[in-house]
Amino acid sequence: MNRFPADLSRDLKDAFEAFDKDGNGSVPVTGLREMLKTIGYNPTDVLLENTSILVDNGNGRIDFKEFIEIIDRLETEEKNEKEARDCFNAFDFMGEGFIASNDIKEALIFVMEKAPPGSINEILKYHRLERNRRVYFSEFKEMVRAFPPSKMNKNS
Repeated sequence: MNRFPADLSRDLKDAFEAFDKDGNGSVPVTGLREMLKTIGYNPTDVLLENTSILVDNGNGRIDFKEFIEIIDRLETEEKNEKEARDCFNAFDFMGEGFIASNDIKEALIFVMEKAPPGSINEILKYHRLERNRRVYFSEFKEMVRAFPPSKMNKNS
C-alpha cells in the first residue's frame, strides 16, 4: 500500500473500518458507492460495476486490499480522464467542443513518423480520420485509450 502517502492510507483505513460494521475485515460490495462518496469519489455506475467485478473475489464482499485496488483504479481513471481532457483542450484551443479530424491526423502522423506507413493508415481508417470531420471528446478519449503514448513513440 506504499502507493499512497501515509496520511491518505490512514484516512482510507479509517473509512474502510467505519463501514466494516461487524469488524470482520470486509464490507459488502453493495455499500461500496456510499463508502467511496464519504472519501470524495463519485464513480459512474459503469466504472463502479466494472471495478467491483475486477477486484471482488466472488464473495460479494470487499476486503481492505481489494478496497485499495479500487481506489488505485479510480485514481488512475481520474488521471487518465484529466490527461485526455487536457490533450483535447490543447487541440480545441478555441473551446468549440470538437476537434477537426485533420488536426488529429496531422499530429498522429508527426508522432508516428518512424512507424511503417501501413500501421499509420490502419489507425487512420480504424478511427475514421481519413476524411475531415468533427471529433468530440468522448470519441477522442477512446482514441487516446486505444493508443497509449508507448505505442506512438516516434523514436521506436
